[in-house]
Amino acid sequence: MKHFGIMTLSLNNEISYVEEIAKHADPAEFLIYHFVPSTFNPYTEKVKGKIFHHKKGKWIAGEFPLPSFIYDRCFYHDSPHSNQCKNIVNWLKQRKDIQFIGNGLPNKLKLYEVLASSSLKAYLPKTKKLTNAKQLIASFPSINPVIIKPIHGSQGNGIYFIHKRKKDIIVKTDKKEKQVEHIFADEQKFGEWLNKILAKNEYLSQPYLPLCTRNKQPFDIRCFLQKKPDGKWKIIEKGIRLGNKNRIISNLSAGAIVIPFHDWVKDFSSSSQKFLTQEVNDILSSIPAILEASFPSLFELGIDIGVTENGSLWILDINSKPGRKVILNAYPHLAEQLYKAPTLYAAGITDILETKEG
Repeated sequence: MKHFGIMTLSLNNEISYVEEIAKHADPAEFLIYHFVPSTFNPYTEKVKGKIFHHKKGKWIAGEFPLPSFIYDRCFYHDSPHSNQCKNIVNWLKQRKDIQFIGNGLPNKLKLYEVLASSSLKAYLPKTKKLTNAKQLIASFPSINPVIIKPIHGSQGNGIYFIHKRKKDIIVKTDKKEKQVEHIFADEQKFGEWLNKILAKNEYLSQPYLPLCTRNKQPFDIRCFLQKKPDGKWKIIEKGIRLGNKNRIISNLSAGAIVIPFHDWVKDFSSSSQKFLTQEVNDILSSIPAILEASFPSLFELGIDIGVTENGSLWILDINSKPGRKVILNAYPHLAEQLYKAPTLYAAGITDILETKEG
């Protein structure tokens, strides 16, 4: 029997998703574990966590050896515990007796550099590392408005819209409940504020793209890809995230709604439908190979694509640990497929390795 472990930074993280994976795994083939990397004991080589009892349908606390298959769902941030877990995970990835179900991707800037040297360069907003406020202020004559994002950020946190209008500099950011706006009357005060932000986190800057509907609602296309058990990539589905009017981002946490891609695209002419669908699929078909040529093997990807009013497409973000809310909301019938996918892929890896050894 195979041992399949799911790692998170806390046993309270992604509880429902972790449990659904356990419930949908074949009990004759897999024992499912849930653990936190920091519980690893280097002397006993065991970790503490939970074991799923399939017949009882519940978790049982315990200590166990490291599973031979590990699914990393750790979302790292700037804290001592997170950094400790990250270091342990990086060490575990060096072990030949453990097979990770996919690997994480690097930060947004490194991703941009790889994609910018590929055939997908035309789909990328021009991106630069932002080192200080003076650099951004100097760019206003040519790039205005601008968006700045944390290089290591996720889920739309820490994104700012910045617009210089005459002498004023307007800064907006989306919070869950509302949008916050601040107007700086001069460049010096704006610079002091921005340099404080940059002292806490690394940021990148991009020209602002009007990725919104005619009603000023921000939207993007969330595309979900996974590897099949045979190791080939498959586009699972695409969903539209439609945000609140005049917001910057279209994240679900900020109140966005979800629309199936196939319903959304029906509002376009037949020629536009064909163009958009083909263009998106072409982008999605190219990304995995480009990434895996530079980074360790992946299992799944969440890819966000923006569309401007003139029909141009832009790759906004790529996540190797994507959520499933958009796809499950738009296509609830895919739930069982998504919950079975990690263990089915692990089984597929075993078959491939056994074939190579044979």
